[in-house]
Amino acid sequence: MKKNIAVIAGGESSEAGISLKSAAVVCKYLNKEKYNVFKVIIEGSDWYVERDNPVKLYIDKNDFSFTVEGHKITFDAVFVAIHGTPAEDGKLQGYFDLLKIPYNCCGVLQAALTFDKQRCKEYLSVHGIRTARAALVKKSMFDEKKFETGIPLPLFVKPNKNGSSFGAAKVEKADALIPALINAFQYDDEVLIEEYLQGTEVTCGVIKHNGVITPLPVTEIRSKRVFFDYAAKYEGASEEITPAPINAELYAKIQSTSAEIYRILDFKGMCRIDYIICGDTFYMLEVNSVPGLSEESIVPQQAKAMGLTLEQLFGESIEACLKHHV
Repeated sequence: MKKNIAVIAGGESSEAGISLKSAAVVCKYLNKEKYNVFKVIIEGSDWYVERDNPVKLYIDKNDFSFTVEGHKITFDAVFVAIHGTPAEDGKLQGYFDLLKIPYNCCGVLQAALTFDKQRCKEYLSVHGIRTARAALVKKSMFDEKKFETGIPLPLFVKPNKNGSSFGAAKVEKADALIPALINAFQYDDEVLIEEYLQGTEVTCGVIKHNGVITPLPVTEIRSKRVFFDYAAKYEGASEEITPAPINAELYAKIQSTSAEIYRILDFKGMCRIDYIICGDTFYMLEVNSVPGLSEESIVPQQAKAMGLTLEQLFGESIEACLKHHV
């Protein structure tokens, strides 16, 4: 009997549009012979099943079901394709935990921790993971007239809890710092000021493949912009090379470190971890608990380079959470 799978998309963050792209690809490649696939959209308080008919089928949030032609439809599992809140901060996972509905991504604790870039870096640094020097600025305590940072220029400014580089900026001159902070505060009430590390940017996805923690091939990112911003990520203003043409020893260390981070965080599902290589050393930048899954996204590229089809990648992700729930 086919399982009913909800591919949930949208959300309340600036990444909602990216989420819809990811969900469309997941819906396209999930095996229709094994699953009844429904795309569920979250738009504020409106949760509904997307379909061709203009009449929306609203989700009953009491049990995450919907009714069509008098028949109540429930879900066997959820494929989370929401970037940002309420998924990457763990709120949605808490809801599904209460309803005992399995989902394919990490749990509440892991999502909340990795969504908070600075706290995640602090936690992982205790385990020997190298990270860039950074300072956290709270909007409630920010005074542009008295503000100082001990981090030398150039530096990066970015919202502490947001993705897709919304609100992020590279600051090279002192008079550009305050405007960059003010802009970043539009996306979060905490902003991260991070030292600029000159080097090669790479990223590595991690999945559970056949039940084993498996790092995907490493990708080198060559941005045509000042840094790997929204245009570079989603509008073709970057070159992404998989596998990354870097030193073989470094390549292996980045993969093993990615698998170790996955273990330290007690992750499940898939994630993507970003790094910067400086000489023979690399630094972790951030952990993405719900990585982009659109056709141009990096994890799908890495899966294909490993020899996995997207049908296999997404299907294995769903099967793992169904099996874990039994």
